[in-house]
Amino acid sequence: MNSKKSQRGFTLIEIAIVLVIIGLLLGGVLKGQELIYNQKVKSTYDSYRQYTAAMYGYQDRYRAIPGDDGQALNRGFVPVGGVAIVAGNGNGTISVGGASTCAAAAGGAPGVGISPGSEGCQANYHLRLSGFLSGAGTVATPHPFGGSVTLIAPTAIGGLLATLTGPTAVCWTALPNKAAQQIDLAYDDGVEATGSMRGTADYTALNLTIPNTASAAYTCMTN
Repeated sequence: MNSKKSQRGFTLIEIAIVLVIIGLLLGGVLKGQELIYNQKVKSTYDSYRQYTAAMYGYQDRYRAIPGDDGQALNRGFVPVGGVAIVAGNGNGTISVGGASTCAAAAGGAPGVGISPGSEGCQANYHLRLSGFLSGAGTVATPHPFGGSVTLIAPTAIGGLLATLTGPTAVCWTALPNKAAQQIDLAYDDGVEATGSMRGTADYTALNLTIPNTASAAYTCMTN
């Protein structure tokens, strides 16, 4: 007569240990994702610091605002890749925006096929030709969330950004509400409608419902 082999299941202690291990693994993954996200936010803000430092360096050397510089053709800059150097009108502000890629030849409103010859796109070029900013040509610098960042006059965008004071600001395109709000909390007053950082949409309120959506076409911080 064959005896049946006894079958032993998992004990409660063994199941608890497995659940603890799974919890630790999930916690580690989530923590890792949070660290990566926070690093992307930091890198995005660092682009503001880089542009601001570059602009002030340019102003200190040439007594002009990059892009708006009316004497840009007389600075000894050497064109790169066949891209023309264009002087600005020298009115003390970057009067034509360029937070798009600045790659299109056709002119238009900010973000709609900005011409490489516009003051916003030439601001990138003047800064690079003078050695204050890395990158190539007039193309706007990308940020970690997939949009672009560049130097621009808030009044050139208008709308909710028209209330920002100062001739220039660093603007990000396609910045998620959560990232914008984190930067505002860390480096300004934490409110979209006030302070030196504003957007074309209320990322402070929208962060509560759609944090990962880029509601504001432009999010800017004055220099």
